[in-house]
Amino acid sequence: MGPNRQQGPVGLTKEKHEDLEDGTTPRTAAPDAAPAGSKPPADAPKAGKRTVATGACAYLNPQSRGTVIASPEAFDRLRTKSGPATISPPESKAAYIWPDKSTSQAVAQEIQIDGQKIQVIRPTDDAAKGKNLPTTKQVSEALRAIPSEQRVHTNVVILSPTPAPETDALGKIVGEGGSGEITLYPVNDAQTQNDFDNRFTHESGHNTQETFWKGAGEVHEWQNAADADDRRPSPYAASRTGDDFSEFIVLFNAARGTPCEATAKKIYPNRWDKMEAYRSK
Repeated sequence: MGPNRQQGPVGLTKEKHEDLEDGTTPRTAAPDAAPAGSKPPADAPKAGKRTVATGACAYLNPQSRGTVIASPEAFDRLRTKSGPATISPPESKAAYIWPDKSTSQAVAQEIQIDGQKIQVIRPTDDAAKGKNLPTTKQVSEALRAIPSEQRVHTNVVILSPTPAPETDALGKIVGEGGSGEITLYPVNDAQTQNDFDNRFTHESGHNTQETFWKGAGEVHEWQNAADADDRRPSPYAASRTGDDFSEFIVLFNAARGTPCEATAKKIYPNRWDKMEAYRSK
């Protein structure tokens, strides 16, 4: 388990947002950041002048509850930019130590996409029953929907059959990202490919932000951009600066290079410019 793990959201469809089973805090100390939801500058856009996305771009509008939800069509488009995934034969591990320190049999496989190799550790089929974890194929499709410049920062996926060993102030922890790893834990609700696409993009965002945020200054810069926009992609984005980044990167990926990009730039101009600056490095 990497030293910097950040918990992430679940329930990425509208009907699953009543219980916010998520939370995001690093397990070890991270750079100090301005509090999410701090007062925006005086010249921030006023409510009456705000752009509202319509039609196929409506997913860009700030969610009233839970997390952002990019559409299946957006992720299908993103997958066309990746090559097919190659999945290695399963390899049995007799005694794997899961995040809660319990030990049981596991299955290891390797996913290769455009030359990048990502290890997947998952429980046996029997141990996975009723846990609503993705199959290795679903993992590979979710990874293919992440742009290569973001996906490159993830090298291990762990599908834990046991709950997270910790809880968070916001509730049950069902996913984590950090230090090149993504971990998903069991959830109560059945998950679709679109759920996993959104969740993996968010969690991989935590792995990506680590490459840009080397100290408090960089974290403050993102927070300042978020405050200047005066709009949160979702209530979950308002919980912590790192989640604001990971929620926005879902929207950024989905809109970039499409007719929705112009609208996204109007709704989140400062975040958009900051993310473009990151991508240009």
